[in-house]
Amino acid sequence: MKNFASKLTAVIAAAVMIVSAAGISVSADTETDTPKYTGWSSDEKGWQYLLEGVPYKGKPYKIDGIYYDFSEDGYCEGKYWGWSKTERCYRRGVPYTGWEELYTELNEYGYCEPIGEVYCINGYPMKGEVRREGGIYRFDKISSSSNEKPYYYELDADCSPKISVDAEEILITVNSENYNSYKHIAGSPEKMERLKNGKWESCGNPSEYAVDGTEYVIGGTDDDSPDSATMTFYPKRYMGGNMPAGFYRICIPYVGGYSNEKKEVYAIFEAVPPIEVSMPEEPYLADDSGNTEMSILVKTYSEKKALQPDALADSLKLELMKKTVSGWESCKINGYSTGYTDNENELKIDVKFTADAEYYKAVLNLGGKDYSIAFHTITFTLTSWLEEYSLKSDDIAVSFTVYNEFDDPVKIRTDLIYLYKKENGKWTAVQDKTERYPAEVTPQYTTLNAYYKTALTFDLSDFYDTSKLEAGDYAVFVGGVGYAEFKLTDKEPKSDKLPFEGLKAEDIKEIQLIWHSASLKDLKSSFTKGEYFDRSLDHLRQLKFKRAYEQYSAEFDDFSLDVIVRLNGGKKMTLKFYDPDAAIYNGGTVYTCNWQIYYALKELLFEVNDKTNDPLYRS
Repeated sequence: MKNFASKLTAVIAAAVMIVSAAGISVSADTETDTPKYTGWSSDEKGWQYLLEGVPYKGKPYKIDGIYYDFSEDGYCEGKYWGWSKTERCYRRGVPYTGWEELYTELNEYGYCEPIGEVYCINGYPMKGEVRREGGIYRFDKISSSSNEKPYYYELDADCSPKISVDAEEILITVNSENYNSYKHIAGSPEKMERLKNGKWESCGNPSEYAVDGTEYVIGGTDDDSPDSATMTFYPKRYMGGNMPAGFYRICIPYVGGYSNEKKEVYAIFEAVPPIEVSMPEEPYLADDSGNTEMSILVKTYSEKKALQPDALADSLKLELMKKTVSGWESCKINGYSTGYTDNENELKIDVKFTADAEYYKAVLNLGGKDYSIAFHTITFTLTSWLEEYSLKSDDIAVSFTVYNEFDDPVKIRTDLIYLYKKENGKWTAVQDKTERYPAEVTPQYTTLNAYYKTALTFDLSDFYDTSKLEAGDYAVFVGGVGYAEFKLTDKEPKSDKLPFEGLKAEDIKEIQLIWHSASLKDLKSSFTKGEYFDRSLDHLRQLKFKRAYEQYSAEFDDFSLDVIVRLNGGKKMTLKFYDPDAAIYNGGTVYTCNWQIYYALKELLFEVNDKTNDPLYRS
């Protein structure tokens, strides 16, 4: 794509929070003096992870419990997602538990074809017979998996999916999934196995574990036959102490059913630390002073009274640290508060601090023990559509392109009310001197998904008395993104713009947008007034063009974006985009133009039709 608009340097004074942790609780790091820096570092090309000053390159690398992809020149390409060479499945950089579809290599047409699904636990695909979600599944090798269920159902066992490593007991429910009224006799849980390198292996002391010998009759033809039974397993007795963290399955023996053979059914769970510290995936916003609000979730799995949310809130001590060349340095916290979430086992901690684009960790002392969780902040740059805007224009609408280049969604503020002017080399707020109305605006936000673009428009004429503004360098602040510069000039508006620039809203009867696609249904919307009308007109007023060529062949094009502006009195003005930076004006001459307009109008149309997050239309 050709960019005919000049790029402007953005002055970044705030950061968007992207959480890099995955709910893993670890003790606080012990720092040692090292001569060279180890940690995240960024430059104009992106993020790198330095190991004693040298950028890491090559295969995925584990950092604070998360695997990241790195390019050959050492730049982070995001959290690892997919199958590793050791046949382990990852999502967002952590081993995945759940169903995962498998694909063949590229076929003769260049597409991957699905060959089935597998069920993964801690990233490892299960093999053999697996009971999940009320069904029995049989899997062969990973290259030829099958998700076909046997024609009969027997028993299914279930327990809490996450259990504290210090748990005294585990309640297990065994259900009959038998629709043919077969009777089953289940025994008490007698052993437990741990998942290691994709295989279930014996653990603990099964020979020393006392089984109570109770038998449970499940199913059958008797009217009073229960369809389920609840039994108890005591992990501390079995392990001789606390369980190490990991995935386990408790084995319950039974006889009966279709074949009347002795079999086992398994209750699968993950043993986790008594306290788990995590951050929500959503990012956080910075205000015009660079202050960031973030949240930390503390979930307790333990039954101990001292580890319940109310007791943890009373004992909480919080420290925020930033990674520097000389090591971890404490950061100033502007304030924090605690409260309970809808989940009775969770404590939420809201924190305010001033963020830079750096690598951080939050250290929490809960119940006398330290827990740390790592994250890093990143900056976004805003690009102004035009080099300068004329103060002599009837309406001044300044627009920017925001592009999320990262593999996480970001939440940004869309009401742009902060205006700054560079005076004597310093940025000075000017909204108080020139604003038409008090800036009592309810904050408006939007979430920008990974690798998506959006357009933001700042109507100077709506908020400010532009006659009080002088020519010079200006900037607006976008919450969650930072500052973006533009120029105001006292020169007459440039003449190389389409006639939309001087168009007034009261002269327009309707603005219509139509997106054509060869493979998908057309999208259409029309506006006569309101927010979308104003946004469309603001975008069109900033069209800047140069004559390109007399004819344009659409023979091989599979999409186009049509813009129709119907004027009062019956006249209309049309644009037809066959390319982001090429448009046909009024059905005649082809012009090259600033491509941001195309993407802004397309995004607006998709937003109206609720297709913003639809991958079919996005592509």
